[in-house]
Amino acid sequence: MISCVLFVIFSFINTLYAQQSLSLNGKWELRDSKSTYKNLIGNVPGGIYSDLMSNKVLGDIFSGYMDDTTKWVPRQEWIYTKNFTVTEELLNFENINLMFDGLDTFADVYLNGERIGQSRNMFVQYTFDIAHKLKVGENILKVHFKSPVKVSEDLAEKQSQSYVIPPVCPPNEYHGECSVNMIRKMQASYAWDWGPSFPSVGIWKAVYIEAFNCSVIRHVVKDVVEDDKNDVWILNVDVYLAPSKTTIASGKIEFSIKLNNEAITKVVDVPENSIVVSAVIEVPKGSVHHWWPNGYGAHDLYLLKVRYSAENEREVSIKEVRVGFRIVELVQDPVGNGYSFYFKVNDVPIFMKGSNEIPVDILPERGQDKKKIRTLLETARDTHMNMLRVWGGGVYESDYFYDLADEMGILIWQDFMFACALYPSNNDFLENVLDEVDYQVKRLSGYTSIALFAGNNENEGALRDDWYHVRQNFTVFKNDYVKLYVDTIKNRFEEITHKRRIFVASSPSNGKKTEQEGYVSNNPYDQQYGDVHYYNYVLNPLNANILPIPRFASEYGLQSLPALETWLTATSNYSDLFINSEFVTHRQHHPLGNGEILAMINREFHLPHATDQRYVESVIYFSQLIQALATKVQTEYYRLHRSVIHQDGRGNTMGALYWQLNDVWVAPTWSGIDFTGKWKILQYNAQGFFAPLIITGFINIQNQLQVYVVSDLLVNTFSLTASIKVFNWSDLTPAVERNVSVNMDAGSSKLIMSAGIHDLLGNAKCGSGTTATQNCFFHLSLYKSGAQVAPDNSVIPTNIRNCNLQNPNLKINSVKKINVNGTFSIELTTDNVALFVWLDSGKILGRFSENGFLQVVKKFTLFFYSQIETSQDELSKELTITSVVHYSQLFNH
Repeated sequence: MISCVLFVIFSFINTLYAQQSLSLNGKWELRDSKSTYKNLIGNVPGGIYSDLMSNKVLGDIFSGYMDDTTKWVPRQEWIYTKNFTVTEELLNFENINLMFDGLDTFADVYLNGERIGQSRNMFVQYTFDIAHKLKVGENILKVHFKSPVKVSEDLAEKQSQSYVIPPVCPPNEYHGECSVNMIRKMQASYAWDWGPSFPSVGIWKAVYIEAFNCSVIRHVVKDVVEDDKNDVWILNVDVYLAPSKTTIASGKIEFSIKLNNEAITKVVDVPENSIVVSAVIEVPKGSVHHWWPNGYGAHDLYLLKVRYSAENEREVSIKEVRVGFRIVELVQDPVGNGYSFYFKVNDVPIFMKGSNEIPVDILPERGQDKKKIRTLLETARDTHMNMLRVWGGGVYESDYFYDLADEMGILIWQDFMFACALYPSNNDFLENVLDEVDYQVKRLSGYTSIALFAGNNENEGALRDDWYHVRQNFTVFKNDYVKLYVDTIKNRFEEITHKRRIFVASSPSNGKKTEQEGYVSNNPYDQQYGDVHYYNYVLNPLNANILPIPRFASEYGLQSLPALETWLTATSNYSDLFINSEFVTHRQHHPLGNGEILAMINREFHLPHATDQRYVESVIYFSQLIQALATKVQTEYYRLHRSVIHQDGRGNTMGALYWQLNDVWVAPTWSGIDFTGKWKILQYNAQGFFAPLIITGFINIQNQLQVYVVSDLLVNTFSLTASIKVFNWSDLTPAVERNVSVNMDAGSSKLIMSAGIHDLLGNAKCGSGTTATQNCFFHLSLYKSGAQVAPDNSVIPTNIRNCNLQNPNLKINSVKKINVNGTFSIELTTDNVALFVWLDSGKILGRFSENGFLQVVKKFTLFFYSQIETSQDELSKELTITSVVHYSQLFNH
């Protein structure tokens, strides 16, 4: 075999970087296998639904009942074809590969009529050797996609000859497809309780030809470790090189990292036939800054340039990555009657505040949209989130997603893509999974933002709690479970990461306790260990006393409806928007969901009659309000327990990630942001309940108002003043005010007052007994040197429907444009307490500084940040303002 170096010298004497890349992105020819639909234009990267919409074969699939009427699409076989030209220069390379960064999912690939390979996993990069398949001039590349629905059904039928692996099909309410657990594809593409069934096919990421002689850099996997003894950071780097037909001889890799005031360079020789080259680089601590999560400091990143070169610099491959110097630990020490479960970053315990991210889009190619990704992560950052969980039924997100998370200081809890199901453990399936783990861990584990990898979503609980009625074969399915998540995923993960990254087998799980119990705990929801998912659709969600007190809450939430304007993007028929209409029922995939929404609303509010013109908007508003209030109560309850350990051992709660951040279509869901990007009341409330410093309270089972201050600050805070006021619903002047001096330790919570509510209300002349709780409420504020340092808060001592609310004269007094960037100040006035004031900007896209709040002052100023060019007059005409009484049957307007 001729050496790669000699080949370069003889063939490319005038070429310094003897490598080439030819993009095959762009327009392709598209047809179905029966040529019923032909001469269509396909886009790469892309997908079949996007292409059929752009070719006018389909209308907007996100409107109407299109998820049902398009079920024929994934049952067809679709063929993408590309003609492209190759030069003789490219053919002279020793190694020529056809690269697919993403094929969704089952495809046969043909080059010039010859089958060169196939795909079976959406989550891997495919490399096909085409060195002897190409020709000078025109070539034809064809990708023939099989029906994922039929393939998964066939695989399920084959599996059933041994034993059935459930669930076979989703609930009927999902309107989905069956057997998605048989294949390695976005699990939610077959439908979920928050999303439609659109099992796409397509070339959803880039496709290109790479040509080289020696090698190219495939992956740079890095991590950092502190060496306190020598006052340095240890930067460990593994460079994965592409295999070559020639001997990788006499090459070298140069590592160069730019620091604050200097640069460090290190050169490592490439051993012959090596495809993994490792380096250890010492970085003086004084030459870099720590990377901190959002809200705790800067997120400095340093550019690491990795340069592979063959002998005499005749071939070069360069990859640049960014390094954040931080240490993330998952602390599981004995506490109470179990173990703690919290993250330390740079030796500081951090309370994780955030949400669960479902796929950016249900069509995977649209999930690569950089504007949409940036908007999503900026929303997380601006609402004080420091962690997002990339949920295990979607996709491993784009490099851009994780790059932005690095930049914004948003830690990522990264699930592997297995969710709410049992899965096969045959050799073919496990080999397929190994390819996925191998690629994704090498691609992702170097990101500074990724804090933890979890093997799956809820599958340990599904097995132990017998969701799918397999108890009589429990041992079989437990063995399958361990074989997949431990023997396969965990072992390969630890091999790649050298056990320097954090892995848990499932979420929720009992963490270290789960491992001790053979990876399927007797009770995976034990509040004294690990993380917990908690949903309650029966008990009063505003009553904190019913809530769990876990070590870490990684899922919790309630449904709500999207905004009226958002609904009208999916249907033009207003009658479709009644909650029990055929249309809304079709889009409500959570069994009994509409009834649960109405029950939660009716517990707290008086809905107008269904014939009232306010009814549809009332249900929307109240659904969002009860969702926001319940999530606020739950989040603040978890936060106050960061420093509290109860007698039964529960407490030391150190994480709250509510379900869910975003939407993939217009429907009743758990999201804080709807499909068009509008913030629900929940998302606005998150700015308050995730603030670094909060004052919060709840009424305990002894009928006492307990008030806490919670600090996530890294420094002690002295001379705070907590103000606890009692307001009558009919008066903007507080009936009584009690001030409490507070000093807070860094990263702590403190009970600052506990008093019987009837004593407090009685002193405020609210009346007695039930009358007192109907007439008055508690208002909480926190100050330092007269300046407010935490969001206002309130505690309403009875169901809101029982309160003696008054009808405030609530008005938008003025709207003023205050800068050219589209920021407006808005002054509101009221003559009485206005409960949960809600502003809407109509067709003008933008965000308010506050919304869904309690107004207890005559004049209040907030800001609107427009996303489009608009004038003061235009915004004034579109703005509307409402509050609870506007939508209640107690008042007629």
